[in-house]
Amino acid sequence: MAASFLVFGDLHGRILPAFRLASAWSREQGVKLEGLLQVGDLGFFPWPERMDKATRRHAEKDVLELGACEVFEPSRRADAIFAEAECPPGLWFTLGNHEDYQTLDQLKHRGTPTAFPVDAYDRVHCIRDGRVVALTGGVRVGALWGIDDQAPNARRKTPPELRIKPRSAAQLGAETFDVLLAHESPRDAIFPDSGSEEITLLLHLARPAFAFFGHYSGTGRQIPTRGATQIYHLSGFELRGKGDTAEEGSVGLLTWSDGVGEFTYLDAHWLRTFTRHNWLSR
Repeated sequence: MAASFLVFGDLHGRILPAFRLASAWSREQGVKLEGLLQVGDLGFFPWPERMDKATRRHAEKDVLELGACEVFEPSRRADAIFAEAECPPGLWFTLGNHEDYQTLDQLKHRGTPTAFPVDAYDRVHCIRDGRVVALTGGVRVGALWGIDDQAPNARRKTPPELRIKPRSAAQLGAETFDVLLAHESPRDAIFPDSGSEEITLLLHLARPAFAFFGHYSGTGRQIPTRGATQIYHLSGFELRGKGDTAEEGSVGLLTWSDGVGEFTYLDAHWLRTFTRHNWLSR
């Protein structure tokens, strides 16, 4: 059975715009989507008072940073978007370094041993750290939470809960899965002396078909092949491109059929038709 998913870069609260883009793309392209995948920095801050300093600073200028509030509890906007015929059934994400880990810890008792919902609609699912979830079409998606704090150019003052856990990486290394969702990059993938050796080793051991990550600025691109895994960086999906459009390289299509996958970034011209001014009406 063939299955299609859209993969998003950092959302920083733009959960409903991501679902809305998926609905518009599905309708216009005539392709049914089985779900969305996301590489962390979802911007899960359902309580604005718990935002970290960087998120609070951006939220003061951009209300889209507050998007988690519209799905954590029911809202009219979420009701309307999730009722659309083309809306994918769910989004599965890993955790970055801009999330409300305190609230997420309180939600961990929900869901299954591999993932738990973080919203009022059972649409937005956090894949547990070091675990693998099986999705439609037989694709198996693993998640590794956090960012690196060990590389020479890593952030040294990263709080413990935001760091990659070696135990979680080791657990995933013993699993069989097809796609890795991580927020951090493999070591030296974007900048020299940055990125995670844990992820590099994990890819060597587990050999998934694909690995996706965000975290870094710049246009999304494929990283030179390292072994059997195709590695892709995703731009942030923040609707801050030229003319307030969706950023090039921020979204891509993953198709999976009979154990074989293919990934392509969405057409940059099409992405420029989706903006922070028209996203509710697309």
